[in-house]
Amino acid sequence: MLPYAVAAAGVVWVLYKVLRLFAAKSPLDIVPGPPRKSLLAGNLEQLFDRDAWGFHDEVALQYGDVVKINADKWLYVFDPTALRQIVFKDSAFDQIPWLIESTRMLLGAGVLGVLGEAHKRQRKMLTPAFAENNLRELTPVVYEVARRLGDAVAGTVAGAQRDVDMLDWMGRGALEIIGQAGLGHSFDPLTSDTKSDAYTQAAKQPLSFTPIMVAVRQLSPILTRLGPAWFRRLLVKCVPVGQVQQLRNVVDTLYQTSVDIIAQKRALLESGKISVGKDIMSVLLKANMAASEADRLPDEQILGQMNILLFAATDTTSHVMAQILQLLSENPDIQEQVRREILTACDGDPEHEISYDRLHALPLLDAVCKETLRLYPPTPIVLRTAFEDSTLTLARPLRTADGTFTDRLFVPKDTNVLVGVRACNRARSLWGPDAETWRPARWLAEDGLPPALASAAVPGVYAHTMTFVGGPRSCVGFRFAQIEMKVVISTLLSRFAFEPSATPIFWNVSAITFPSAGRESEKPEMWLKVRPLAPRKSG
Repeated sequence: MLPYAVAAAGVVWVLYKVLRLFAAKSPLDIVPGPPRKSLLAGNLEQLFDRDAWGFHDEVALQYGDVVKINADKWLYVFDPTALRQIVFKDSAFDQIPWLIESTRMLLGAGVLGVLGEAHKRQRKMLTPAFAENNLRELTPVVYEVARRLGDAVAGTVAGAQRDVDMLDWMGRGALEIIGQAGLGHSFDPLTSDTKSDAYTQAAKQPLSFTPIMVAVRQLSPILTRLGPAWFRRLLVKCVPVGQVQQLRNVVDTLYQTSVDIIAQKRALLESGKISVGKDIMSVLLKANMAASEADRLPDEQILGQMNILLFAATDTTSHVMAQILQLLSENPDIQEQVRREILTACDGDPEHEISYDRLHALPLLDAVCKETLRLYPPTPIVLRTAFEDSTLTLARPLRTADGTFTDRLFVPKDTNVLVGVRACNRARSLWGPDAETWRPARWLAEDGLPPALASAAVPGVYAHTMTFVGGPRSCVGFRFAQIEMKVVISTLLSRFAFEPSATPIFWNVSAITFPSAGRESEKPEMWLKVRPLAPRKSG
């Protein structure tokens, strides 16, 4: 009986989509875009395919800064003036409801799984935990994990150059960092090649953003209304999609681990056995206990915060760190220059901690991080929807389908908007003719950044880019991510040299981009040659 109910819901959804295709003409029809690939999916399969980089580049380069994606009311936008309205006008544009509901089903009612006032209260409660003063105090915690990570890699290579899956080590290190600095909890001792902890295994399973998973997640508003939670779980168990069942198992593991950790930490805080700790969750729990009843977050939202903090922070940062190592392995001259800068700052001693302020002031390390985050954002697109009719003002006039030009575009309610994070970061109109080239030096020269960037006022919170988005839904932990990247990369570069291995590296489009060893492989991995360095002095 249950499989029939699931199938019926799917049929209803498909029929609804087909009927919408033949509805009255839309104001969006004037917007140019790629031709429809299929009757039902339009361009969505091309957009969310694992190998969709070519399609994303084609959309960004051939059709202008606002593009119509042929599906049910979809726009692809990277015009900076339009983006300011989309990311800042939270009353007009916000997360797509089906994405919010599916995120809440997967990870709980944390900051990525709520809208409106609930989201504002959570941001207000979370922001102090990521303040610069608190991050400065957490930096030694990050260093401690980074040193253990370096020791683990040293044990793997055993004094000689060897091929190492650096994505695996970056993921384990990032999880332990967010565990220690975020929760005051250790998930992984980083002492062996074996990941025995169930949470560690579960957290490394990627959240798929394939066309079939997008379709399944769009059914979440229907699923959430089909009776109590136990009944919905039975329905999900009957979905004949391997990715869905894998995700269900991951969510179960994450949920139970989070419940146990929060219960232990709250009991210690309430009993007075510990005062507020330096870790982010202790700060949040203590602040929540002291908050007024109107501002206090319910238990389900605290639990959601933890799941999102762990799941989102682990993959995004670890994958960027892996990509930095890949790029440095392919550019040995830049790798050596960064290494010399780091060794000078730590007086030639890899065990020496570089202070928070000095680490942020290292120009080439900072440039490498900025350039990698610009060119290869871990989330290439962000989804929004129009909650009311709006008119977008454009920085550059749009050439419409009939050949005329307009600098304003009417966007009807319920239009799905793809915020082109990668496209904006690579726009030649903003970054110049070498926008698609990885060139850290552009951040070093006083006149290195094009003047167009200043006048465009890209609405991101970081380095003229949209990598961490902007506005009320910007990444609340973007400063934490920066210090984590710089500590880990500086620690590893002071001890090891990295070169490309014979194993190819293919980056996949997903909710969070990930590398694999081939276009057919879905296993996240990234192999580099790693060679330990002899101790040396700077100079």
